[in-house]
Amino acid sequence: GMCAALEELLAHRFKRRQFLLFSVHPWSLAEHAEALSSAAAVRIGVARQTGSTDSARLRAWLYLLLNRRELAAEVDALLTPELCSLMYTRGAALLGSAERDRLVRTLKPLAALRFRLGASAGLCLPEQPSGSLEDARLSAAACAADVPTADTALAAAAAAAVARA
Repeated sequence: GMCAALEELLAHRFKRRQFLLFSVHPWSLAEHAEALSSAAAVRIGVARQTGSTDSARLRAWLYLLLNRRELAAEVDALLTPELCSLMYTRGAALLGSAERDRLVRTLKPLAALRFRLGASAGLCLPEQPSGSLEDARLSAAACAADVPTADTALAAAAAAAVARA
């Protein structure tokens, strides 16, 4: 689906071997979002606690951003030219500013949709995130109300657009 397509795009020509010492996953790129804001740091912390693998943590982070309607804004703030040149190899889709801009434009309409992804794992943060991880996880029950989820056809169209980017 849509998250899988976005994960593939984030993984495209990602430097899996950093400093010739260890292997990394695109989750390490997402972890840089901690420095963006206290709310972003809370989301990264919740994703860390939720996922047992880097793939699961990345997926949890994407779910949190979709649930909060902040995916485009956070991806835009995160994918700076400096960070992308550090994390990606030549030919990566996200190295070019036009490609990054196209991705953000593609993701922006998703903010109009309501998602409840990962609600059973506590991935629906309250509208006004608090400063603590525990408060965020405790108030995840607020997401359990009947909130309509995104239309599957719209999600599939967005995934196709992301895959083309």
